Amino acid sequence: MTTHTIPGELFLLLTNDAGRQDSTAYRKQALAAAAVAELALREKLALSEERAPKIQVRDTAPTGLPVLDQALGALAELDGKKVTHVISHRTMDLTEVIGEGFTAVGAVQRKDGWFTTSWPTHDDTLETALRARLAAAVADPGTASLQDGILLELLRALGIAHRILKTDLPDLSRRELDQRIKALDINHPAAKAVKKIMEDMTAVLMVTTTASIAT
Repeated sequence: MTTHTIPGELFLLLTNDAGRQDSTAYRKQALAAAAVAELALREKLALSEERAPKIQVRDTAPTGLPVLDQALGALAELDGKKVTHVISHRTMDLTEVIGEGFTAVGAVQRKDGWFTTSWPTHDDTLETALRARLAAAVADPGTASLQDGILLELLRALGIAHRILKTDLPDLSRRELDQRIKALDINHPAAKAVKKIMEDMTAVLMVTTTASIAT
């Protein structure tokens, strides 16, 4: 289900109860980065070893998950492009497909405005469980999954981990939370490869966010 994918869960964290992006103006890029990370984890693509990594699509067979299949289709057309270009490309806007996935299970409602669509919360059960899981991963790293680590690293890369999770982890300062996330050592066979990918994705998100602010 889309709701349990990395970009799906990140959508919950970056969307407020009114259904608009929260804590960052770069939700679209963050969701695209999350999809790239998950597709890499599923060995659908890889990132080149260059200083400015490029997307290398390895397998275009559908995953059966709408958000990942939309991203994979878009990435097939962007194969060989730099990640900085990819995560900001219009075809990598996954907001609609994720929002529809959560609407289907009753977590959010679709609200169409004159110029934008918002996704107000209808049932916060999924988000509450997600926040509890991430808080537990920070408090006890032994319980953290690879997906937890990727989500937390994406929040840290955006500079909003503390803003998003401060209610769930009230005893940690921003610096302490960032340090806890950086120190996560996930026990998973793919963890080492994904950590390298996430380091590249983190650098890309930071560059993208800084460039967007500058303009």
